[in-house]
Amino acid sequence: MTKSEFLLQLKNELKKNNISDTDDILSEYEQHFAFKCADGFSEEEIAAKLGDPAELASQFTPNTSQKKYYGRKTVTVIGMVFADLFAGAFFLIFFIFAAVMGVVTIAAAVIGICLLAGYNFNNLIPGMPYLCALIYAVSLLAFAILSAAACLYFIVFTRQLMRSYKRFHINVIAGSAGKATLPSLPVYPLLSARVKRRMRMIVLSSLTVFAVSLVVGYIISTIMAGNLEFWHVWGWFAK
Repeated sequence: MTKSEFLLQLKNELKKNNISDTDDILSEYEQHFAFKCADGFSEEEIAAKLGDPAELASQFTPNTSQKKYYGRKTVTVIGMVFADLFAGAFFLIFFIFAAVMGVVTIAAAVIGICLLAGYNFNNLIPGMPYLCALIYAVSLLAFAILSAAACLYFIVFTRQLMRSYKRFHINVIAGSAGKATLPSLPVYPLLSARVKRRMRMIVLSSLTVFAVSLVVGYIISTIMAGNLEFWHVWGWFAK
């Protein structure tokens, strides 16, 4: 069956079983279809793998006999607390790395703009002929764009990873209590083909400009300084 047919049957079965959060459940399964379709699966394949909507709906019916699951749920909750501690530290490292990438992006952009404008605050930027400064400015601005694209994708990826772990956490607890579980979420973000093409174009273009301008800048700097180690000629590291 197609996505529409599957969701319609699931909706009817959920209402038949008097499930209160029908809309939330349908929304989760609709997202599952979207993620799997992005992976290249057809709607019929996804629906067949999910199973019978009637059986899925019956799993969401409240279970009045929960005593036999109590011990197992307690052990599972304790285990998930330790898992959450490790996951929290893992996500914290991801956020710190994203923040560092953001700082690097801003720094590269600021230095590039200063080189273009010929502005050197408190002589923090090494001195060089303006032609070389212009080429290195282009290289730094291209690097800033490349870094910004990488930082943005990393943030989106981390957010999706957290959503995926949250769904895993909920499903583990629900399964230990004998309750229904929702489809798992992928760890990578769902981006449209158009967004992927644009991001790929931006990354490849900025990477090409960065690499070419960096090599050209080195060659011209070497020629103008008359030395392969032009930074010594211009006294970049002189105290």
